[in-house]
Amino acid sequence: MEQNHQQFYKRVIVSIFILVSIYVLGFVGYMLIEKMSLLDALFMTTITITTVGYGVVKELSTAGTIFTIMLIIIGTGSAAYILISLADFLLNEFLAGRVQDRRIRKMISKLKNHYIICGLGRVGQEIANELVKDNAVFVVIDSADEPIELCKQNNWLYIKGDASEDKVLLKAGIKKAKALFAALDTESENVYITLSAKAINSDIFIVARAKIYETIRKLERAGADRVVSPQIIGGRRMAALAKQPSVVEFLDTILSPENIEITLAEIIVESNCKIDGLTIKDANEKYKFGALIVSVIEVGKKVLINKVNANTVIKAGHKLIVVGTVDQIEKLSSLSLSS
Repeated sequence: MEQNHQQFYKRVIVSIFILVSIYVLGFVGYMLIEKMSLLDALFMTTITITTVGYGVVKELSTAGTIFTIMLIIIGTGSAAYILISLADFLLNEFLAGRVQDRRIRKMISKLKNHYIICGLGRVGQEIANELVKDNAVFVVIDSADEPIELCKQNNWLYIKGDASEDKVLLKAGIKKAKALFAALDTESENVYITLSAKAINSDIFIVARAKIYETIRKLERAGADRVVSPQIIGGRRMAALAKQPSVVEFLDTILSPENIEITLAEIIVESNCKIDGLTIKDANEKYKFGALIVSVIEVGKKVLINKVNANTVIKAGHKLIVVGTVDQIEKLSSLSLSS
């Protein structure tokens, strides 16, 4: 956007310079060739360039006639070029922007189970990059020009506006979205976004960013399902790397979607699926999915680790935390879908 404005200003300045140059050439020429006064020379230059059809101030000499013909050709040609150039630039910018905005709104209106990223700063960009790796569909909301330009460069869907406003969240398709990331630098804005989002869609999963412990509690009260503090996580990670580097590197590997054989996944058990009501042991013996179920999270629980054993019964609504190969996890995922 800023680059386009600079190009427009440059064209305006160049156009003004050309017009002034032609005017100077015209009235100086008439003053020297026809010995006209400054006012008469300006008048002759104006009617010659604009071709309005008024009569000449005085009979022109041969040299004055030739000069007038040259001035008409140069002046009218330059004026036409300036007008066409500026009009073309303005129309292209206006129409291109309108068409692009309409296309984006149409695409967003068709989305379902997508993600919304509020704030495309350093944290927001990392979220977007991770979603791109997983081929996930998302919409970015930001009010600044630079993040919007970044979205355009990467062909990411975006809405320019204040993410705490209901109308902006509605444009981003929050009623049909799967999750929302409140990733702005200002913590008060993240609180407002969380409140607004939950008011519109109480079922949406919200992950919010916080810097201090006090804000974590506020965000949780506002309705955030998970609150992440980059500073706290960074400190814990540094300590873990010093104490158990191999464990951290292993977890990083299985959580990375790139070029790995073993991965960690979350699977939701749907009602009337093939493994609904079976124990982990019976399900594995019957369908031989091979993946290791390391935790079972019950409906409405936020506990990330629950002790499981072979006799744990799998029920609809459970979330299974699973370790295995991509093929093993895909097989278990298919068994967890409603039949």
